[in-house]
Amino acid sequence: MPNIDKTQLSFLNQLTSEIVLLDRNLKVIWLNDSALNKGWVLNSKSKDNIITDQFSEITNGPLINLLKKTIERNGTKTKRDFELTTSANTKRIIDITVSWSNDFDCLILEILCVDNLNKIIDSTKTFSTQKIAANLARTLAHEVKNPLSGIRGSAQILDKKLNDNFSSKFLNIIINETDRLNSIVTKILTPPSKPNFGNFNIHSALEKVYALADADETSQINLTRDYDPSIPEINGDENLFVQALLNIVKNAQQAIEKTEDASITIKSRIEYGTPINGVIHQTICCIEIKDNGPGIPEDMHDQVFFPMVSVKENGSGLGLTIAQDIIRIHGGSIVFDSKPGKTVFAIHIPIRIENRESQIA
Repeated sequence: MPNIDKTQLSFLNQLTSEIVLLDRNLKVIWLNDSALNKGWVLNSKSKDNIITDQFSEITNGPLINLLKKTIERNGTKTKRDFELTTSANTKRIIDITVSWSNDFDCLILEILCVDNLNKIIDSTKTFSTQKIAANLARTLAHEVKNPLSGIRGSAQILDKKLNDNFSSKFLNIIINETDRLNSIVTKILTPPSKPNFGNFNIHSALEKVYALADADETSQINLTRDYDPSIPEINGDENLFVQALLNIVKNAQQAIEKTEDASITIKSRIEYGTPINGVIHQTICCIEIKDNGPGIPEDMHDQVFFPMVSVKENGSGLGLTIAQDIIRIHGGSIVFDSKPGKTVFAIHIPIRIENRESQIA
């Protein structure tokens, strides 16, 4: 057994990469939290906790060859796009770096999931695109607001000068429609209310959303809850968070109101090593809102969070834009996947380490 003070290794639990330590007989002797969360097994009671017990024969051949060569050459080897197939036949593509430590007489494995790297790239692109679109919309809204004031003022002057019913009728239409447009533009220009941050129970917020969404007694939509009670408190503004979630649930309700056996599921889960806006977070809270409606047209997928974009005839196209702004304030992100029969909006919020420790204490 290598002479390693495992308490000194605890700082490696802060890494999002998976760290695995093996002795020269390829027995697993220590794993960091990221490795445990990704399914690596540490069984200190077993004398035969060999790394190859966890993987299929397809993986074991190349893996053993890599590990033994590293020990023989007393160095470091890296394999890119290495296919890791478990004994349960689940597959991952990883980058793996293996180093031999003479000081501790052990192998050090560092694993980066290639899928996560791709997700980082995708989430960065999505975040940048949505941010540019939001800024552009606010710039355009600001440019529209001044002419609207001029149009309304001119219509009011004409309404006072012209006394016939015909003129008044159409001038009132101009004034009312100008007011409506001005209201929409104001919503685009006005950021969400200043948040009042504090710790709150995510399921308290979800229950408020559920109660508001379920209040319509005439609705035939089946609302289902699927919660993970182990999720710790989130730091944020609960009222704003409820508004963001309710916007998404209401969108789903309107999208599936004509769907047979319409259903919406509100789900909460813990996820590990998930990227948010281009940064991998060790632990996050994931809230999914899933419906079985017709889905979002594919040609609109890149525009879903743009202001003024809506698949509904009378929609303002602001619900998702406002929800996205609120989630960003909380350091999170919204992503979605949609096809006919299944649309899922997923909200990712980082869980701070101090929050987790306070829950354990």
